[in-house]
Amino acid sequence: MDINLISLILSLVTLALVFFIFMSSKNRDENKSKESINIENKLETVSKEINEIENQLTSVTTPINELNRFLGGNVTTGRLGEWNLESIVKDIMPDGNYEFQKNINPETQDRVDCAIETADGLIIPIDSKFYAGQYKQYQEANQSNVRSNVLRDLRTAILRDAEDIANKYLRQNSTSNYAVLYIASEKLIDLVDEIDNLRQDCLSEKKVLIQGPNTLAAFLDTVRIGHHYLQLNETAAKVAEVVRRIKSEFDNFDKSTEGVLKKLDSSVKEVSALQTRINVLGRELNKGSEELKDE
Repeated sequence: MDINLISLILSLVTLALVFFIFMSSKNRDENKSKESINIENKLETVSKEINEIENQLTSVTTPINELNRFLGGNVTTGRLGEWNLESIVKDIMPDGNYEFQKNINPETQDRVDCAIETADGLIIPIDSKFYAGQYKQYQEANQSNVRSNVLRDLRTAILRDAEDIANKYLRQNSTSNYAVLYIASEKLIDLVDEIDNLRQDCLSEKKVLIQGPNTLAAFLDTVRIGHHYLQLNETAAKVAEVVRRIKSEFDNFDKSTEGVLKKLDSSVKEVSALQTRINVLGRELNKGSEELKDE
């Protein structure tokens, strides 16, 4: 074989090999570029999903943090109890029979959380308390003696608050003989029920009823029924007054009717007498006429 031909063939093979290598490299670069774009898109998608998850976590943790702040024993906790109290009162009592933040004693600046008016016109003071700190301590206590100490402190706090409520808001002739200490949590009420004789001591010694959401709702419903019966009695009294007036007018009408009947009876008798006379005159006239004919 000719050396030139062999050289040409080798050159072509080399050129083909170089072209193949170049195209392979280009394809690899394009694939890498596509993979890089795909990876960037996936990373962008993952980043968006992570941001959405962070936003969702923020929306969840915010109310949890707010709840923890409410239950942390600060002033806002008391406001939470007041909101709960207002919700129950507005759902049960008719408008005009309650007032929030009312000044019962004009000699002081103290305002009770809610003043309920009874059917007798007396005021029942209701003050809201929220012992979240003691409840948290009780839940975190691992020993019985620690829980007993928490219950003892809770008893002391409730009796102290009950005495304060009685001194501020109970007034003779304008309020009822008792006030209400409202605790806006049935879980806390369960703790109260674990303290022996706390309710009885609070009522007998301080003239204060301890009530939770359920018992307060039943209590307010009883007061509402009292207003309902009062309205019924007032309506019945008005109806009775109308009936009395109608009866009086009917009696007068009856007497008038009797007078008319007597007058009618007298008139009938007079007409009958007149008719008798007319008949007599008629007979006399007839008799005289016949005698005249005979003559």
